[in-house]
Amino acid sequence: MHTALTVHSFTPPPVAALSNDARIQLRAARMWVMLARHHRNPKPVLANLLGSTTAAFCTVMEQLVTAWPDAFTAYPPCALAVSPDEATLLELLALASEGQHDEADALLHDLLPPSDRARLWAAAIRATPFGIGL
Repeated sequence: MHTALTVHSFTPPPVAALSNDARIQLRAARMWVMLARHHRNPKPVLANLLGSTTAAFCTVMEQLVTAWPDAFTAYPPCALAVSPDEATLLELLALASEGQHDEADALLHDLLPPSDRARLWAAAIRATPFGIGL
């Protein structure tokens, strides 16, 4: 069961407390942000990490940074904690992997307008095992 994070309930989890899948997604997100900031294509670098979901994950990140109300905050790859923005991304991907659309919509409700939430959900669902083959 997942609960939506709010400003009042967020405590950054340590990276060590994340599941293996979440750690991989976090590493990929941090690498994507770092490479995008240096105007490098992240897909070739992330392919070894993400395999067949690389393109879909990159689409999630592109949708996310475009829709996000402020600059998406990603900590350096070596950081031991998770930023609030990273935690929201990981929660969205976890919800997408379980097909929990309503919960994901609630998670992003205060951050994004409905059209951005819908686009981000569609991208997230394709980047998870739940959406493979859709």
